[in-house]
Amino acid sequence: MILVNRYEPQVSLDDAFLALAKQYSELQSIYEFIDLPENISNIEKLNSSILRNYYANAIDHNLVDIKTVKYIVNKNIHANGINERAIEQYHKAEQYLQLQIQEPLSLNLFYKLHKILIVDLFQSNKEWNLFSGKQIGYPERLDVETELELDGLFEFMNSDSEFHPMVQSWMLHFRIMALPIFDELKPKVACLLQHFWLAKHQMDCFGLISIEHELYLNKNIYFQLCGSKDKKAAGFDDQVVFGLNMHQNQLFRIKDLFQSYFRKQVDFEKLNPRQKNIMNYVFERGYKLKEIDESILNKRQKLIMYIVQHKGFISTKELVNEFDCNRKTIQRDFTLLLDLGLVRSIGAGAGLKYCINLQEKTNPQLEAYQADFVQLGRKNEVEEL
Repeated sequence: MILVNRYEPQVSLDDAFLALAKQYSELQSIYEFIDLPENISNIEKLNSSILRNYYANAIDHNLVDIKTVKYIVNKNIHANGINERAIEQYHKAEQYLQLQIQEPLSLNLFYKLHKILIVDLFQSNKEWNLFSGKQIGYPERLDVETELELDGLFEFMNSDSEFHPMVQSWMLHFRIMALPIFDELKPKVACLLQHFWLAKHQMDCFGLISIEHELYLNKNIYFQLCGSKDKKAAGFDDQVVFGLNMHQNQLFRIKDLFQSYFRKQVDFEKLNPRQKNIMNYVFERGYKLKEIDESILNKRQKLIMYIVQHKGFISTKELVNEFDCNRKTIQRDFTLLLDLGLVRSIGAGAGLKYCINLQEKTNPQLEAYQADFVQLGRKNEVEEL
């Protein structure tokens, strides 16, 4: 009944998706590796919710500064006027969807969203829309044809097993934008349901993703792709590729956030240039140690690698004290780590220490974990060392 049932992606979509899927998987591993404290993680989830609210409303010309959005979401101030109340209602809509995370997409869920976002906001309202010059009133209900299209879209989303949830989320987003529903609030509905879908499939990057930010920064292209009454929307493949690129931009921003917290953990600004390069390497590569099979590195050897990574340099004596074991045991561990090319030695005699080996040696067993780093253009950092 709807176009999306007959949609077949092109190669361009496959390429865009594969790049995004690889990036998401890496980001997930980095998040687990840096092990953010729970209170920090919760603060960032709240900040991301504030950003989603701010940019979704900004796309709809709701001009409220981000500090006010933060105060309203945190309930530090009472929302006054329709713009501030729109912020409050958007937050309520997001909270409602969080409670429905186990439920499928449905018309009932859509109409509840409609009630929170629109009916509860506009009921008995006598304010004017400054952009249209019209009084803001109670919105009309969907016509029967649009309701049937929505029902078909939700049925497809709930039953489709061919496409990845990230691709599905952009299918959902752009199909909603193509339907004749509440023109001024359509992006809000599309963004909320997209985030709901990603969270439902645990693809919302731990609650930190804010697609709305990227859409706002690229809103001219975004609205061109969506089309209008006078202009036809772009092809569905172009829309989804654009969406996946927006997704990728957001993941880059989240990775920068993770790196800033990692640098705080290791007192990055106090390190010398050599140690800073090592810590940059650790952030990009440290999580891969968790992927190495126990038949290659045992638990103690992995712990040694974590200690070397976070301290920068370590001596055999320090690790003997750390693990309360024989010096020869630690020396055997370092012999293996040296052979695998994971560490290198600095100094000699009593001053001998070990650090991360940035110039990795190819090893058939570890090639899948290591070789790409040098190949992806970090040679300049190595040369500086």
